[in-house]
Amino acid sequence: MYCPQCKAEYRQGFTRCADCDEALVENYAEAVRHPLAKKIAMGDEYGALLWRGRDPHFYVGLLWSLWNKNVACYGVPQYPLTPESVTGSQSSNSEPVDFEVWVSEESLPLAKWILDSSKEDFEKAAPEERAASVEAMVDEVSPGTTGVCPLCFGEFTIGSIRCPNCNVPLNSPQAEVAAQDSAWQLCNLAHPNFITELRKALHAKGIPFNNANISYGDFISGQRHGPNYEVLVLKKDFERATQVMSQVLRHWEFEPSAGFGIGKDPLLDYWAVRATDNGWFPEDISVLVWSGQNIGSVSVIGRALQEHLIPYRVETEPLRTAKIFVHPDDEAPARALAQEVLEGPRPE
Repeated sequence: MYCPQCKAEYRQGFTRCADCDEALVENYAEAVRHPLAKKIAMGDEYGALLWRGRDPHFYVGLLWSLWNKNVACYGVPQYPLTPESVTGSQSSNSEPVDFEVWVSEESLPLAKWILDSSKEDFEKAAPEERAASVEAMVDEVSPGTTGVCPLCFGEFTIGSIRCPNCNVPLNSPQAEVAAQDSAWQLCNLAHPNFITELRKALHAKGIPFNNANISYGDFISGQRHGPNYEVLVLKKDFERATQVMSQVLRHWEFEPSAGFGIGKDPLLDYWAVRATDNGWFPEDISVLVWSGQNIGSVSVIGRALQEHLIPYRVETEPLRTAKIFVHPDDEAPARALAQEVLEGPRPE
């Protein structure tokens, strides 16, 4: 018999811990997995359960959304694997896993708003859009290119039939990419250690992925090169790769410090240099260009405005209502950007 709080061991016949006054459980594994043990480990700082579910894509996306909006959270499998010293080896059980996201009581109202917006976006998107299907851009290949990798989009000359990095057959730059050979985004979490482990697990299972550590082009900073956290797999391998990712996530507990920002927080006001050069004051950012209840839309529009150096102001009071304001001089381009990122470009 074991105490789920202090892990003390008792002989058969005892029912409660003498020190903690908690009901004992049958074995050590149950004590480790007991909700009370997990709650004690997290502390009161993350005492509010925000979400529990099985979809690893939604789980990772929710963590990223919370981190990117400066909401500290704790992500963990509902039943973490027991230590190797107890079980003798890491479990290879492939049954579906439930994941949990915990936040503080203080952050719960904002976190629920982020959660509801994430659910709305997730449910609205078709399965293909959720998977973030991307295809090689073959219209601008270099002269002499005879093959393009469907995963890393590397260009190769005559004599190459497989990508040496991703080990998949090359596509002809003139031919349309077959649906099953298109690249689908498996994960894009800016967490180097997790991404490294995920890639190792895919390699162990023989699932090809974009084997490149450098990405080209950065949405916010404009830098040409940057770390590559995006993991792409072929559509035909996507379901199997998702199962692998779910199993890798069973070994991970994401602390608040695990999040890495991708630029200026889009929920904060943005003051571009050109605003100072034009002699604008904060009160000049007065024209409402967008309002709504989806907090994720604020992030998408904010990043587009930042990319075009358009200063803006955000209001999120009352909670669950968001507004974006810009300078009158920027009203037309700002409205066009907002419509383009949310609905697609205007028809010609």
